[in-house]
Amino acid sequence: MISWSFPSNNYGQVTGLNDAGIETFRGNPLDSLAREINQNSCDAKDTRNNGPVEVHFKLIDVPTEFFPGKDSFINILHSCKKYWHDNVKTKQFFDNALSIMELETIPFLKISDYNTTGLTGANEGQRGGWHNLIKSVGSSDKDSHSGGSFGIGKHAPFACSDLRTVFYGTKEVDSGIAAFQGVAKLVTHLSEQEEPTQGTGYFGVVEKNRPILNTADVNEIFKRSDVGTDIFIAGFNEKSGWEEKIIKSVLENFFIAISNDKLIVKVGEITINAHTLSGLLDKYTKDDPECLSYQYYEAYTLSNRYHFKENNFSGLGEIDLFVLPGKDLPKRVAMVRGTGMKIYDKGSFRTPFKFAGVMIAKGEGINDFLRKIEPPTHSAWEPDRHENPEEAKGIIRKLYGWINEKVRSITVVNDEEELDVEGLSQYLADKDDPSLEVPGQQEIVQNGTEGEKAAPKDIEIEITHRKMKQTAIVGINELGEAYQETAAAAEDQEGKKGSGNGSDEGSNKGESGEEDNKKQNTSGNTDRSGSPEDKESNEGTNSIAPSKNAKLVRSRIFCIDPIAALYKVSLQTDIEGSGYIGIKVIGEVGGEPAPVKSVIVQQTGESVPIGKNGKIGPIPLFLDKKSDLIVTLEGSLRCALEVAIHAN
Repeated sequence: MISWSFPSNNYGQVTGLNDAGIETFRGNPLDSLAREINQNSCDAKDTRNNGPVEVHFKLIDVPTEFFPGKDSFINILHSCKKYWHDNVKTKQFFDNALSIMELETIPFLKISDYNTTGLTGANEGQRGGWHNLIKSVGSSDKDSHSGGSFGIGKHAPFACSDLRTVFYGTKEVDSGIAAFQGVAKLVTHLSEQEEPTQGTGYFGVVEKNRPILNTADVNEIFKRSDVGTDIFIAGFNEKSGWEEKIIKSVLENFFIAISNDKLIVKVGEITINAHTLSGLLDKYTKDDPECLSYQYYEAYTLSNRYHFKENNFSGLGEIDLFVLPGKDLPKRVAMVRGTGMKIYDKGSFRTPFKFAGVMIAKGEGINDFLRKIEPPTHSAWEPDRHENPEEAKGIIRKLYGWINEKVRSITVVNDEEELDVEGLSQYLADKDDPSLEVPGQQEIVQNGTEGEKAAPKDIEIEITHRKMKQTAIVGINELGEAYQETAAAAEDQEGKKGSGNGSDEGSNKGESGEEDNKKQNTSGNTDRSGSPEDKESNEGTNSIAPSKNAKLVRSRIFCIDPIAALYKVSLQTDIEGSGYIGIKVIGEVGGEPAPVKSVIVQQTGESVPIGKNGKIGPIPLFLDKKSDLIVTLEGSLRCALEVAIHAN
């Protein structure tokens, strides 16, 4: 029989509403939820799959009639309320829970992970990940590469439920077994047999409180078809801004894992991955004084930061330190373990300059040690938790000393005033354009030794004011990456005016900014292989004409990942607002619509609708900055692309 079942406590311990595991995460439930869920999913990575772990957070409204074991659950709520009728706090909780069960639909937060192994052992009784999640308390079998060690993180979803009820669905990678079960952490009450129960009950096969393994007995809403795990938080206490809180938590705590392409998180319609990370950090955390991830991310990625490495710190393996000096930086170091999750912010540095830093413990030994001294919330390293506290304190002191030593070894000259020449930036290369990377160029790593970076060479810049006209060039660069970029040509060059020798090929048509692709290809910039034959084959390509309402001031397309058919499109227009674009593949006789699979706005992570006719949008358009899009094509397609923009 399938129903709700609360085992008897045999007249033993009585359980109240103040569950210690849940109370651990009540202070900041959404932040705790994001940390624990993403950490657990990363721990369950399927090592046979090269792709990153994906975690999706989605709010769904489930009709109350589809709530698993609805009638039985309502009776249990009434029994709980009656048993604790003289406890004001408990009575209020169950009054609210019963009012939720009277709604037409109940809010559920569905959390799904992908590229994971799923939960093992659903059909094996007291073995495997399924049993550890559903029934065990205060235990964990994770290794040094994992994040958790207490088995308490599983309580975080319950802190976000007004019903204190969570359902789990999984499909295991090796066996293909699918399972579904519910857990309610309520209070002791009287069963139908008038026997006192334990506080925790289960929805599933009543006999031995086993999970449902027959998918025919599970409503379609809760079925898991792909390998991985679903978590359904019933009665999700949704509040205004829940998405932003989860996004900020992900950005603050997992920027290293995301930057290294180990984790992708989707919250509602916002996708956080290695390509959207920079824009989302700028939007959500840069101006928030309580968030430091933007500064940490710059310390980890900018080319002018310092990188120190110790290959075998204290015999425990590799540690890395990245430090970026700067007058507006917080003088803090993000302490990160090998999972890619930040544990806490280290301060108390006595240096004459400000900076931001990131310390990453990569070695297996150091990770195993640090995992043992973390509290259940994974927000600190506390040596007294170790079986040998004095030894642990010595290792932490040595780690802090190493960080301090490396920070003090940095020589920082006085900041000089920066001069931004208006308009100059539009003619400079984008710093994130991989087509401009110099092959063979490597970062200088200070391997456990003190030292200074070589002083940069002085560069003189002469600015000459000339009347410019813009030429749109579309093609593939020397590294094989597709791009579309705006070039400037001086109109006063001698011998270039009216000579009839084709020197004006590739120029804009009048003032509209429309490209003449029939002529531009003679410049060689659309050369796919570098051969004259290929150049000639591209002649006659027809571009997409932009609308009269908008002009393309600046644009660029380049390939980010040829295997994944991933491209970055950067646009800047002469209007402010929103508009639509079309993307075409440049062919020998004309442009064909590109097979666009998905489009994401890099600055916000939002997905962009794609029409049946290839019309993409609306997308944001800006006068003073670029609109960056991450475009994925169908299949592993590597090609030259062109773009047209149309305003509303």
